[in-house]
Amino acid sequence: MSLRTDGLDLSGGLRCAGCLKRGMALCPPCARRLEIPPSGHGGHMRVLAGWAYASSARALVLELKAGGRRAAAEPLVARMCSTARRYGLAGELVTWVPGRRRDVRERGYDHAEALARGVAGGLGLPARALLTHARPRPDQVGLDAAARRANLKGSFRAAPCSGAVVLVDDVFTTGATAAACAAALETAGAERVETLVACRAA
Repeated sequence: MSLRTDGLDLSGGLRCAGCLKRGMALCPPCARRLEIPPSGHGGHMRVLAGWAYASSARALVLELKAGGRRAAAEPLVARMCSTARRYGLAGELVTWVPGRRRDVRERGYDHAEALARGVAGGLGLPARALLTHARPRPDQVGLDAAARRANLKGSFRAAPCSGAVVLVDDVFTTGATAAACAAALETAGAERVETLVACRAA
């Protein structure tokens, strides 16, 4: 299997998610081979993604999300910032899709927050935790787009906000999570929500 999900070598150093070369989470040759998705929309929101959710990009997300490897965020954040600049992402504030409490506790950090704070720093914007779970976040595995939307309706609440908000997450699949978060942000006062993700699967 060519997919690499373990970026840590036995000596404790970084390895490329694509070729396992030592010294970095993603080497430049592997980064150049990754597929770049087009800019697009998810419902009424603009959605920007750094890479397609495949190959080494998928491996990086899995290392960050499931492997507890915070260093995997660095190439993802760099790509997200470059994509945001390329497509003229307009935002005044960066926030993120909050992880499940249990997952955050087990991992030791919120992977989407790590991406969002990196993006905010790279773009010179403030980052704030605006979103919380209004109820336990239901499992989305195996559900189609309509079922995911229904499953997540009303599952997030947002702190008061205004202006243009950049919503950050790791992967955009059907857009149900982003739509539920955007609805909560708009109810709380956001004039516009733009979504920026590391990878797009849809």
